[in-house]
Amino acid sequence: MTDFQAGQEAKENCKYFEGCSAPMCPRDAGAAQTAWFADETVCRLHDVPEWVKRQRKIVKTGSDTTGCFTLSMLERRCVIGKKISGIDPDGSETEMEDAERNWLEKHPPVKPKSSEEREKLAARMRRLKGIPS
Repeated sequence: MTDFQAGQEAKENCKYFEGCSAPMCPRDAGAAQTAWFADETVCRLHDVPEWVKRQRKIVKTGSDTTGCFTLSMLERRCVIGKKISGIDPDGSETEMEDAERNWLEKHPPVKPKSSEEREKLAARMRRLKGIPS
């Protein structure tokens, strides 16, 4: 069985396969070569990789839909806000690689917070909401 056939079989075993139009499927090994636009469909499965959750966040923010996002961009654990946008899809392969590299440089990974920092934030939120500690 080829990689394509294995990927196709995995996709066909998805309960949403018949009505799905998501261009990037977490069950598809070819997702790494796919570009995704914020106005396109996102996988509806519940147990999905973090990059699918980031797609959902991008859609939720109502971000600029003119640029595309690659898998490596979606895998970057960075801040996703209203001003996040993808890269220009109309360039050559080299231009796309350069644009992707620049995008990754401009969107540094978020550093995980220590348990002490998380507790301080939780205490602050409880105070702001008027919840006793």
